[in-house]
Amino acid sequence: SWGMSTGNADLPRGTRISVGADTTLDRLLFGPTSKTDGTENLVGAIRTCMGVCGAQTIAELHEAEMVVAPSIKTEGKVYQLSR
Repeated sequence: SWGMSTGNADLPRGTRISVGADTTLDRLLFGPTSKTDGTENLVGAIRTCMGVCGAQTIAELHEAEMVVAPSIKTEGKVYQLSR
């Protein structure tokens, strides 16, 4: 089986790039971190998400309803900027 990393000129999905590593695996998964951009503390993010959804288990989190709001990043900005 050929993975997604197999390069092909007709299917350029296999381009490899170096993204570097600026943290440890432990911090990436469990924190604590001073970053607030969501790039570290994955388990903490899942716990927060579960709390917001009221889920006590991952299975309950899978059952949570999701609302997709494409304008969530800009919604309300006009009101905020006008004040």
